[in-house]
Amino acid sequence: MNVGIIGSGIGGACLAHGLRKNGIKVKVYERSSSTLSIPSGYGIYIDTFGQQAMQECLPDTNWQAFKKISKSVGGQIRFYDEHLHLLLSAQSDIRQKDGQITSENRMLINRSDLIEILHEGLSDTIQWNKTFERYEHIKNNSIKLFFTDGSHEDVDVLIGADGSNSKVRKQYLPAIERLDTGATLTIGRSRLTPTLATLLPSYMQDGSPNNIVPKSSDGMFISQWCAPVNSRVKTTSTENDNFIVWAYAAATNSYPDTITDFSAESLCALIRSRVTSWDQTLYTLIKQSDMENISMLPIRSMVHLLPWRSSSVTLLGDAIHNMPPVMGMGANTALRDSLLLTQELTRVASGHEDLIKAISDYEQQMRIYANEAVEISLRATLNTTNSSIIKRILFRTALRVAQALPPVKRRLFPSKKYVQHQGKIKLGTTNFFSSTQ
Repeated sequence: MNVGIIGSGIGGACLAHGLRKNGIKVKVYERSSSTLSIPSGYGIYIDTFGQQAMQECLPDTNWQAFKKISKSVGGQIRFYDEHLHLLLSAQSDIRQKDGQITSENRMLINRSDLIEILHEGLSDTIQWNKTFERYEHIKNNSIKLFFTDGSHEDVDVLIGADGSNSKVRKQYLPAIERLDTGATLTIGRSRLTPTLATLLPSYMQDGSPNNIVPKSSDGMFISQWCAPVNSRVKTTSTENDNFIVWAYAAATNSYPDTITDFSAESLCALIRSRVTSWDQTLYTLIKQSDMENISMLPIRSMVHLLPWRSSSVTLLGDAIHNMPPVMGMGANTALRDSLLLTQELTRVASGHEDLIKAISDYEQQMRIYANEAVEISLRATLNTTNSSIIKRILFRTALRVAQALPPVKRRLFPSKKYVQHQGKIKLGTTNFFSSTQ
């Protein structure tokens, strides 16, 4: 069996390792010219299930490198009002298959570091400067891949791991399109200087996620991440330092029509004008932002995935379940895809499963957990930018009640359930954001 993967991002690279580890021929086709040309982005939280996918798919040297570079930030998540008064502090737990409950332990890692770890050992697997154009089904149930440079390759299985604007998805499942959530993120970072460190509360400097839930119809995410000082060069060749990363969310229609023409300084000034009544620490944090790294991101999300007829073409990660950027859910869901697809294709390679049946099994399971992840992240985004005063009050009240009453907190933040059946990971979760609107 010969597998072709379009895209060498988190899911595609992890899958490539998993297939190689199980003796399956695989090639990855990446449109970028090298790892260096892939945007570095910010940090990513890798949860327990993302970690398991990496441990099972990656060579041990890659896995050990991940453990060495990443930072444990536990499973804590906190919510504050705009004056930094605590609304809720919750711990994510995991219910093991034997009934025992253990605490979630997220690992925080810079995205560019994670990409480098995932790409290590794939030099003979990734083909760079290969922009996918289209595919055709040919004789012997094979698939011919066509690239913009005029070249072509034949594979037995095609995996679209080419991101939210996936060309594979647009050809294979053209009816599935992303939707505009009506929300926009403004993202920035401030270098954690000694002066800023004395101003900020310690909980904003430990790497854990902090959410600001004001009375107004906006919100903010804050966390400390280690990142390259110069985000335009490769991580290993530049100085790293600690930054406080912030992401301000608001309804897109609340911004001026000309917002895309704003300079970084003007955009930063606009955000500051919206938080003047917030705690002065938050105002100062935004004011001290690195102007070269302020950006805007319209938040889009995938529609609810309905079943489709399976074939020797399938998709993983953002290519099929793109979701708002909440707690690294997109990256962890892509890692989960890679492990599940590795398990299914390994059964095919060993003669224990028919190819189309295996892909169908993958897609059925993937749709269940992906739809849940998309719903959770979408509701979290809509809660943050909800303009209804009544719903904002109810949201903040629910947080306070959960903080005061542990039984309520446990109901709103139940343990993730982990079950392993026939060597396959299955995870059922319910999240506070999926039950509030």
